[in-house]
Amino acid sequence: MSVKIARYSGFCFGVKRAIKIALEASKTNLEIVTLGPIIHNPQMVAKLEQEGVKHVNSIEELKGRPTIIRSHGVGRDIMENLRRQNVEIIDATCPYVSKTQDVARELSEDGYRVIILGDKDHPEVTALRSYVRGDVIIVNNAEELKSDEFGRVGLIAQTTKSSKDFKELIEVLTPLCSELKVVNTICNATGVRQNATLRLARESDLMIVVGGRNSSNTKMLAKISENFVETYHIETAGEINAKWFKNKENIGLTAGASTPDWIIVEVYNKINECKGNVESRVNRVEDIPGFKEEK
Repeated sequence: MSVKIARYSGFCFGVKRAIKIALEASKTNLEIVTLGPIIHNPQMVAKLEQEGVKHVNSIEELKGRPTIIRSHGVGRDIMENLRRQNVEIIDATCPYVSKTQDVARELSEDGYRVIILGDKDHPEVTALRSYVRGDVIIVNNAEELKSDEFGRVGLIAQTTKSSKDFKELIEVLTPLCSELKVVNTICNATGVRQNATLRLARESDLMIVVGGRNSSNTKMLAKISENFVETYHIETAGEINAKWFKNKENIGLTAGASTPDWIIVEVYNKINECKGNVESRVNRVEDIPGFKEEK
């Protein structure tokens, strides 16, 4: 049995940046908190709490403490509220997310009706809609869009959506608008991970997708993989069942952009352990066959 990982698996630039900001801030302030989980990975959030970086879910829980803004960003009204309260803000919003917020605001100010491809309940999208003046339409795919005449439309996407879904929505919208301005706000890190997962799934007998069940980009990797091969989405190595690998020779492994290296390594080693390949054990994600670090 061989186990190969998809290129660029694991932490993306925005997540690495947010974790670094949180850890550095914790060294100088023992009362620091994040407003919401800083990333969508329960194990990493728990590890940060061990380092003194607690997370709260509402402004009322902050109690004036220095506050880290999560990688997904927060709404404009929340930021304004924090400033009014003179709360020390440490902004760990992913730069790609911040750019999408700027685009949403500019499209709205220019008179476009903004349509967002995204999950309306995802914190990134919840924050994003606050930068749009007036009505905003949020759909998770082209099928959710009601056929109508839309006039001047500005189209953007949640940074972790798939390019395929974005293209399909553009095709549906084009004949319905007097003017359609499309700004591709899907981050490059999302695209390269999805493409790498797709390629590996096509050549594998089974795929293991590692990452938080609340992680949008990880769920998208699982969705892509399921189209080609038997797929299991797990958070930790403890969820692996040795029966999955019976009569399977080529095992593919991929991980979401918020999945820490140590979890990926544990999963890889566990898979090999299930097949008795103890000699294949690694200590670093860089040593897993197929891995390539994102530039």
